[in-house]
Amino acid sequence: MKVIHLPVNISSQISSTVRALRALGVDARGLARNQSPLQAHWGIESVDWFGRPNPAFRLWRGVRWRWKLVRAMVWADVIHWHWGDTTWGEIDLRIAARLRKPRLVEFWGDDLRDPALASRDNPFLAELYRSQSGPTDFGSTATQKMFRKHGFAYLVPGYELADYVDRSIFPGFYQTRPRVLLDDYTPSFPDPARSKPVLAHAPSNKAKKGTEAVLAALEQLKPNHNFEFKLIHGMPRSEALQTVATADVFLDQFTIGAEGLAALEAMALGKPVVCFIKESLRSRYPEACPIVVSDQNNLAPTLAKLIENGPRRRALGIEGRKYIERYHSANEVARELVKVYEHLMIPIKGSTASEPMNCPYWCKVSNQRS
Repeated sequence: MKVIHLPVNISSQISSTVRALRALGVDARGLARNQSPLQAHWGIESVDWFGRPNPAFRLWRGVRWRWKLVRAMVWADVIHWHWGDTTWGEIDLRIAARLRKPRLVEFWGDDLRDPALASRDNPFLAELYRSQSGPTDFGSTATQKMFRKHGFAYLVPGYELADYVDRSIFPGFYQTRPRVLLDDYTPSFPDPARSKPVLAHAPSNKAKKGTEAVLAALEQLKPNHNFEFKLIHGMPRSEALQTVATADVFLDQFTIGAEGLAALEAMALGKPVVCFIKESLRSRYPEACPIVVSDQNNLAPTLAKLIENGPRRRALGIEGRKYIERYHSANEVARELVKVYEHLMIPIKGSTASEPMNCPYWCKVSNQRS
């Protein structure tokens, strides 16, 4: 089986997935349209899309990307598309459809998240959208219609994004989880005797991560608590991970309402994670999930308890690593993906978008968007 992953290496997930699939003997390749120091690009090919601005170079990189894109899709048995966007109008999706290859689009966040639906039970996200000067409609419905039109099946990682799949467009979707390559993360559990614990926060987008609320909570704690704070922003990936590895507590996000990839990486490194998971999602998580749930209104007292309790920090770090090993191991999720690919390769009524029978990773859409 030959599988191509493209075009956006969002949160290093193309790299992690390709490497895990190769470990299982799958002939997997990755082709990404950018080379970012914030992401891992091991095992995949990246085309510099944001380089020098002169017109000749822009023309050349466009031709080069499209040539590589088409060749990769022709080569593959399965096309796995990451992020709900195109790189060539809809021509790239149209080519994928004309090749009649099984094709799958995996959504990762704002490419599928519907602002109106997301705001209904999340006041922090609703406030973020209200404060934005630009439009808040990210085009979720239009994106789904576009990929549906070109015969793509849907893959949703994790729990939150399932709420935004529109059953009037598509009756269901595959569901797995984000992938963490365990061998890339050596756990370093917090020292329970550390009298001045280090708290780390790594916002890729400060507004969406709730950084302002994090800083406000820390200001409240400063007079009576001894701690060190490290803000990780704009750092190369290797440096950022090294910083997290030296921390005692990782603060993820406090606006979106679900954990991000950074939280999973922190748990893989053996760190306790504090994050806002909105109430409507909590029952979907495994009982073993050790994330300390806190929102913007009670973040300060939540952090105070962790600062004061070294043994609990260490215990949560150990539980977090076990959780990642059990639920987010890239090698285990890759096995699930292989089964998804195999189902996609079975012709069902002549369409890759039809519901596969007896697939354990297929979910029907239960909500009705309005």
